[in-house]
Amino acid sequence: MKKILFSLMILAIYASANTCTEAVFEISKPSLYIPKDKPHIDSVFSSQTLKVSDTLEYAQEIFKKRIYNNGYLEKEIDGYVGDINYEYAETYYYIYSKDESVLSGNGIEILFSDSTSGDTSIWHLKFSYNGSFEQEDYYKVTNSYIANLSYSLDHKPLEYLTEFFFRNDTLVEKNTDNNSHGYEQKTEFTYFVEDPKDDKKCYKYENDSLIDTLVYHPKENGYSIVLSHEKAFREIFMIYPTGTTAIHQRRAPVKISPKARYFDLLGRYKFTK
Repeated sequence: MKKILFSLMILAIYASANTCTEAVFEISKPSLYIPKDKPHIDSVFSSQTLKVSDTLEYAQEIFKKRIYNNGYLEKEIDGYVGDINYEYAETYYYIYSKDESVLSGNGIEILFSDSTSGDTSIWHLKFSYNGSFEQEDYYKVTNSYIANLSYSLDHKPLEYLTEFFFRNDTLVEKNTDNNSHGYEQKTEFTYFVEDPKDDKKCYKYENDSLIDTLVYHPKENGYSIVLSHEKAFREIFMIYPTGTTAIHQRRAPVKISPKARYFDLLGRYKFTK
């Protein structure tokens, strides 16, 4: 399988948030178009380390920077600095079109298009790696529900379905994995629950275990979401189109798996070669 990132579905803000769970729901929408008066994802920063032994540690920092043109996502630059796989920077090009002939055939290019009916939006994306289509995604977005169905075109029937259900200040994430390796369908649930004493803070649970604490930070030109636990740190910067947020300074490293090179914004590892 050629290298195409299942974690490329980076997320965006379509409306302002007032609580932590609202903010997490908003950043789980596809970041393909931004209204002029709404905040959107500008960049993401994460820092982590792997402790191999008492005397050996690997460190890495990952950043993502998104660039928009006339309201549509145009490119994303992913950068990595660390001890595990040296340094790299790669650009993913997004083209708002259904016409495959507009592709250059070089690098990673994503065609995307949309349709809207009432409060429901549908997005269709096709991922090309050096001219070969290898992934196809569909998004359905409403005021309280998000669905992302992702297909691998070179190894069908590999597919992933991620759904978000927002009810009464609680966000439920459902991940269904239909893979091509002969295993049974796997479904996992994640819950984002607000702190009863502070609605700017929420907790992420998997299998009744707390795995992340998320904090919503309002800012003058937008806001940020910080995800942290003993093994990871990640900050997502959301801004209005009139401003820009620089990647923040380096943070103290934390422990994580050496394979965890590619992440989505909620910290999920999505792709191995």
